[in-house]
Amino acid sequence: MTTPKTRHQLQGSILTITAAHDATLCIDNTFHITAVDQSLRIKSSVQVAKNRESPHRYSHAFGISAHLFFCVPIFGEDQVIILELEGSKPKHIATLSDHDGDIESSSFSSDGRFFATGGQDGRVFFYDGRSFLPIASLLARSDYISTIRFSKSAEYVAISGFDKFTLVFDMLRHKIAFNFVTGDVVEDSCFFENDEKLLLVCRNNSSIIFSLKDGKIISTEYLFAFWPTSIAVDNEENYALVGTRSDTLYVIALESNTKAMEIKTEYAGIASLGFSLGYLYMGSIDGTLSVIDYNEGKEELEESLEKKDYKSAREAINKNIFLSIHPLTKVFDEVWPEILHKAIDLLNHNEIDAAVELTAPFVVSETKKNEFDFYLAQKEGVRTFLEFINKKDYTKAYEMLQTTKFLTKTQAYEKLENIWNKAFFNAKKLLLEDATNNKRLAEQTLAPFNNTPKKELIVQLLRNSDVFEKAESLIKGQNFKEYFSLTFQFSFLRDTDLYKKVLLVGERMLANILELEKNFKYEEAKKIAEILLVFPPLKRAANERIVLMQQKEKLLLAIEAHDIKKVYSLIDEIESLRSMQQFKDFTKDFLERYEQAKPYAHNGNAKHAMVLLGEYLEINYWVDKIGSLLKIAYLKQIQDVLNDSEVNWTITIKRYFERYGKSFELVKLLQNHPAKETLDQFEGDGEGDGYRRYGFVDSVVIYLVQKETD
Repeated sequence: MTTPKTRHQLQGSILTITAAHDATLCIDNTFHITAVDQSLRIKSSVQVAKNRESPHRYSHAFGISAHLFFCVPIFGEDQVIILELEGSKPKHIATLSDHDGDIESSSFSSDGRFFATGGQDGRVFFYDGRSFLPIASLLARSDYISTIRFSKSAEYVAISGFDKFTLVFDMLRHKIAFNFVTGDVVEDSCFFENDEKLLLVCRNNSSIIFSLKDGKIISTEYLFAFWPTSIAVDNEENYALVGTRSDTLYVIALESNTKAMEIKTEYAGIASLGFSLGYLYMGSIDGTLSVIDYNEGKEELEESLEKKDYKSAREAINKNIFLSIHPLTKVFDEVWPEILHKAIDLLNHNEIDAAVELTAPFVVSETKKNEFDFYLAQKEGVRTFLEFINKKDYTKAYEMLQTTKFLTKTQAYEKLENIWNKAFFNAKKLLLEDATNNKRLAEQTLAPFNNTPKKELIVQLLRNSDVFEKAESLIKGQNFKEYFSLTFQFSFLRDTDLYKKVLLVGERMLANILELEKNFKYEEAKKIAEILLVFPPLKRAANERIVLMQQKEKLLLAIEAHDIKKVYSLIDEIESLRSMQQFKDFTKDFLERYEQAKPYAHNGNAKHAMVLLGEYLEINYWVDKIGSLLKIAYLKQIQDVLNDSEVNWTITIKRYFERYGKSFELVKLLQNHPAKETLDQFEGDGEGDGYRRYGFVDSVVIYLVQKETD
């Protein structure tokens, strides 16, 4: 492994690592908060709790905010203490005691707006990341919460439990977006690819990728030999580093969910990982904090790659194995097909040592090594195939293709296809010039291919040379509709090189549509898409783009007109429109009103909060977020009248129960109150989203001298 830039010995197992301002902050399981400055020296270290029960060495219970807030759980007391670091001194900010049991996991969003806790009681609570006032809560699950992770944008949060279910919660709308099961307990997770995908590592050594776009697990691979513990994703989101309970650190290629490499460390038990201020921090269970300069040697690597000196580039990487995840190393993937072709050519000429030397800088990748080894093992077959081509024994060459499929990936195959395409073009040209007098000459040109799979195409050309001429004429005139109609009438046209080229043009047109769409040039994009509607393989994709662009145009018009109901009905209809920046900007009006309404809700003033939210009360898109906010207001209203003898508790509890059921917060609030007997008389647990049916009211509290009128 690369030698760390420096090491520090902390007091206990290092549970979490976070970059904050100009320092890197750590918490260990002896309750020490340590700050490492930019010169990699320990700036401060303070123990914030003494004589307390320590968490286990891989606990996810502690958390650090970018705003220098710290989550410190007090085990055995069902409490979480929030501290703020002022200089090197901790300051008490809040005590959270919502859980009915110790917390197992906590997390701050990367922007510090939100804070979440998950406990042994199976519950999850969300708080404002600055005031630490409650925002929302989730229904209890059947088992402990194992890990909580926010997306980079803080729009989503992934919550995994010991029940093996992972729930993706939409923080923007306060609703469950997805809920899926994994083969074992998720130990850690992280979002990537613009928050459209979620990586999860499980105790059964699996690496899972869930697609938020597709709403399903798209990849499951068993990549680890040891229990994974923590994840850190590089800035470009190409790779994930996965720590384990052993001395092995794994590097995972996120695009393919494959193991890029294994790195042996000097310390067994990696409890935490984090990229911070240009360095990789690795926290071990024995308290060792290793700081690694993962960019060391970057200049040497860059210079070697510019010169196409791949051997020297690999040597630079060998000095610092972490350079393997640098974006510059994409070059090794980009040039590999060309290198492999050259290597295969060398193998065909029996220059094995030269081929091995050429590929050596590349075959550190297991995939590339397997690919080269395959051709190395098959070199005799490739050489035989090439000999048939050079002898113009095309019959035997094509026979080999039937039994040895990999040959289609070789340069020899490209050579064979080029010979065929040239012969076919020359024969076609002869027939178009004078079909009668040049027929024999055309037959002689194509004769070497008579006993190959090209025979049917040869027969059709000799019989229907006019059809080929018409096909070329239609393409020259860009009459794609008539051309594809002709290919359905004469299926042999779909075996020609011209057909492949036309489809390639279509794919380029589709790529152009996507680029135009990104730049809001919808009219130009739709015109191209309408042309693609006559391309059978691309018709569906083109039609989808047209429909989506029409919807985008409708949305932009509704936004311009500030037609709130229309805007949100379109988003409800097509969720993907939510990613448009214009819509994100449009939501700012609601979100500002929501922030204004929060203090009133926390004071129990639901009426004023509702006045501020105004017309948004009727927008289904926001109903769950509004429901979470007004739930806080209604609970405060009930709390404020617990000692009031004039309250009609039957109607008051009925009004709350109809909208939120027997929520945990209400049960806890009435725990030692006579009204708890009234609550117990309601059958079942009720509906947590009953507000969708019953709507919102100014107050759930009704007095004995007052009738229920709303």
